[in-house]
Amino acid sequence: MSNRPVIFVPEPRKPMSLLRELLEPHGEVRVGGPEKWTEDDLTRGIPEWDAILVTSREQVTDRVIQAGTRLKIVAKFGVGVENIDIPAATRAGLPVTNCPGSNAIAVAEAALGLILASVRRIPSYMKTLQGGAWREVLVDAIELSGATFGIVGIGNVGRELARLLRGFDGRILAFDPYVPPDEIRARGAEPVDLDTLTRESDVISLHCSLTHETRHLFGADRFQMMKSQAVIVNCSRGPVIDEKALVGALRENVIAAAGIDVFEGEPPEKDHPLFSLPNAVVTPHLAGSTHLAHERVFRMVSDSIIRVLKGERPNPVMLRNPEVYEKIAVLDGTVSSGERS
Repeated sequence: MSNRPVIFVPEPRKPMSLLRELLEPHGEVRVGGPEKWTEDDLTRGIPEWDAILVTSREQVTDRVIQAGTRLKIVAKFGVGVENIDIPAATRAGLPVTNCPGSNAIAVAEAALGLILASVRRIPSYMKTLQGGAWREVLVDAIELSGATFGIVGIGNVGRELARLLRGFDGRILAFDPYVPPDEIRARGAEPVDLDTLTRESDVISLHCSLTHETRHLFGADRFQMMKSQAVIVNCSRGPVIDEKALVGALRENVIAAAGIDVFEGEPPEKDHPLFSLPNAVVTPHLAGSTHLAHERVFRMVSDSIIRVLKGERPNPVMLRNPEVYEKIAVLDGTVSSGERS
């Protein structure tokens, strides 16, 4: 039986050949498949794994973490870590890492694509054209040149989107309570409160993390505040929008259109009501999926796993719970403050 560390990847990402090239010198890489691993599945398998590398699909819960008797690190493809119970990992002495900024350009470009497709209803008109319709089905749309854009969350992705939107010679607003106003201006946007952004924007693009504060940040009341010709795009996390309220707002033409890359439940049901709406553009959580973004993610996440398997700390930029090393220092009297033996 091999004594090599086992690195488990429940949901494989392309190109797996690169990930194997980076990680296999340091351990055995095992891969899941297209089906989502449930909490029970993960709990049964995790006693054999030294590292787990997850997307946003699998939920790494307290129960899963407690079953990981060999586990040394929970690593995340991409940025959002809301599917990982970080407090539970910290209690267990496990570092949690992600890849900040790795897919910011890719996500910003996808958001711009959804903006264009939603404003002009391109996918819907493709379907009607294929069904024999012509210009009699057209609905007037706004022009993006000179429009007012609202960015909710101006971190790495929001900043890249602001850069792309400058070419439209419009007004770029941003709401982010965690970024000082002067820094928001430096990132190419005008700092405003959320209500002002909601009321004045022709296009709203969501790029905030999913927290208790942002869950259902956009619901029925906020859709009522938007302009009737406005468009909303979500490339952050599905639950930032109340999907039931969004479906109602689109059906009743409270807002003009929506571009949705993320859903409250992923993958969504095949009969999800957004799929049948002509003013909804939907994509399968693809915003961060480009060749360069995947290469950056693979190199960053591999660096974190390799460091931990060697007994070293991850890069602090990628470490989401640095307090785990403070806990180790307290528990081990032979270790100087903040350092592992």
